[in-house]
Amino acid sequence: MKLFKRIKRQPLLKASKRLLQVVSGVGACLLVATVWSSWFSPAAAQYETYEVKSVPGNVIWGELFKPDSKPILTVKSGDRIRMETVSHEGIVPDQGDTIKFLTGGGIKEEDILPDQLTIKSTVPKSGPGPHVITGPIYVEGAEPGDVLEIKTVDIEYRAPYGVISNRHGKGSLPGEYPENDAPIYTKIIPIDAEREIGIFKPSNGLPDLEIPLKPFMGLMGVVPAAVEDAANSVPPGLYGGNVDIKHLGRGSSLYLPVQVPGALFYSGDPHCAQGNGEVALTAIECSLLPTFELVLHKDMELPAPMGETADAWIAVGLDTDLNEAMKKSVREYLRIMEEKYGLTKADALLYGSADIDFEVSQVVDIVKGIHGVIPKDRFTALEK
Repeated sequence: MKLFKRIKRQPLLKASKRLLQVVSGVGACLLVATVWSSWFSPAAAQYETYEVKSVPGNVIWGELFKPDSKPILTVKSGDRIRMETVSHEGIVPDQGDTIKFLTGGGIKEEDILPDQLTIKSTVPKSGPGPHVITGPIYVEGAEPGDVLEIKTVDIEYRAPYGVISNRHGKGSLPGEYPENDAPIYTKIIPIDAEREIGIFKPSNGLPDLEIPLKPFMGLMGVVPAAVEDAANSVPPGLYGGNVDIKHLGRGSSLYLPVQVPGALFYSGDPHCAQGNGEVALTAIECSLLPTFELVLHKDMELPAPMGETADAWIAVGLDTDLNEAMKKSVREYLRIMEEKYGLTKADALLYGSADIDFEVSQVVDIVKGIHGVIPKDRFTALEK
């Protein structure tokens, strides 16, 4: 079985229909901002599009890829990848038999994603984390010191269900929930992909609740230089990984400092929707098909991961201590303001106190996350 498929070479400026909808739907001024931020970069005239399947040879379970991991595909800067990703929820041991678990929550057996069953039965769980991760992808010319931009061009749904779970000793209230010292409290969420709605069914007979879906990849990264950082898929770091930032959906970019030759990109932990904090432990975990564009930046330096959407920069702070994560996010905000808009850090600190929101990405991944959301439209007068 081929582990990936080359689709075709396409002109770079012919964006996907959905991307054009995302950009044009927010107004002409944001279209200009998107062009400026390199979404339609003239650096590469054409790109290849590849499909990567979530077959056993393309995934690992519980850990990250390492510097000596063999890449499953080599691409050039500007190439695109339609990458199948698989949710771990429904196949982890504490949920028992996958078919019984999902059908017990109202999912038809024929709607269960076959890749989940195949991975559960054939892929060894080689690390303590729960995540199934697809990759790694070698980017030609990438070297330590470069920056890899991961553009999420599109995201499609692979299955009509997701799962939210709270586990004993984990989440934002360990020791309090799940109630009665239960090992797990979990709920299956039927997905209406056409309406982009998740159906939350209260356990006490109340009417169903609808959750708007905003899919994104919780885990996107490059291989860390230190092997020990790859031992567990849960904590994020300088290499990205399990950053769980809800803003990094369709039309966004995540910028990461390259750690090893080729960057070795990977992704997993697909989310249909997540609230800031991810307080129970998981988001709506659901299998997704994202399309990524990988762009290599040789003239860019980054001290930390950085995000970008059509209308905002995302200043990321990561630390085991939430207070320290906040400090790192604020420092990153100050750096962005100085480098992109010329504002002094002292002035940026004052401005941020009045108009910049710092949000808790998650408090459940060992290394906690804070992200500052910097609206671009506030600073058009300062654009260089």
